[in-house]
Amino acid sequence: METNDQIKKLQSFMYSDKDAKKDKLAKLVAITSGKGGVGKTNFILNLAIAMSIRNKKVLLVDADMNLSNIDVLLGIYPEFTLANLLDDEITAEKLLIEGPRGIKILSASSGDIMVMQNQKKYQQALIQVYMDMRKDFDYILIDTGAGITDYTLDFLYAADKIIVITTPEPTAITDAYAMIKVLFFRAKSPNLSLIINMVQTEDEAKTIYNKINLIVQHFLNKTVNNLGFILHDKNVKESVREQAPLIIKRPRSTASANIHNIAITIMKEDMNE
Repeated sequence: METNDQIKKLQSFMYSDKDAKKDKLAKLVAITSGKGGVGKTNFILNLAIAMSIRNKKVLLVDADMNLSNIDVLLGIYPEFTLANLLDDEITAEKLLIEGPRGIKILSASSGDIMVMQNQKKYQQALIQVYMDMRKDFDYILIDTGAGITDYTLDFLYAADKIIVITTPEPTAITDAYAMIKVLFFRAKSPNLSLIINMVQTEDEAKTIYNKINLIVQHFLNKTVNNLGFILHDKNVKESVREQAPLIIKRPRSTASANIHNIAITIMKEDMNE
């Protein structure tokens, strides 16, 4: 199967001489979801900014070639996108966009037919991006496409940390579990965490996490790490409409505080590894 070759190439680079270079290489964190509409892209953008505020060098990669949205959330129109990686004359450095608070962004191409018809070559170009840039950042955050596809799964398998984000909506919970099941089934021991978005209370978040984790324990004999929650906040929709990151536009909002807490948790976990 073609995707297995891609996984091996990604993992070969990510884990080669890992111990010797551990302190010099960026942590690769992939954020995914079972379905769309759960706030994944908005979360990863604000997470990147929260990390950058804490003096981390962050590269945010929009790897959703079907529905790229990070540039839309910021109201920017990049001259080049990941699709240009297929052009040998364009280097990865030329594709980087300067984002808020010093983050760097590598924008995807939305609905590009050429990319969709050349996924293998496209993915190989992305691997080269990691090889060229992993020494220059503390974190590389990958915004994958929603849903279970070989293209998405390849990035998840090779990541140092996988974050699955869901909401209280029953279909989102069901699809999140489906994603978790596939990851545990096809990867040996993924570093897998769960975030519950758009909850009304902390107790609701705990209830949903416990529900999902109990199912995972019962049917898969595994455990999912509870990375945190984000409360439902009207400021989120307002920041999207204004095309301004929540954590900058509404720094004192409850959702901003929740995202800061998640960023702190991730960095603490990495320090303890």
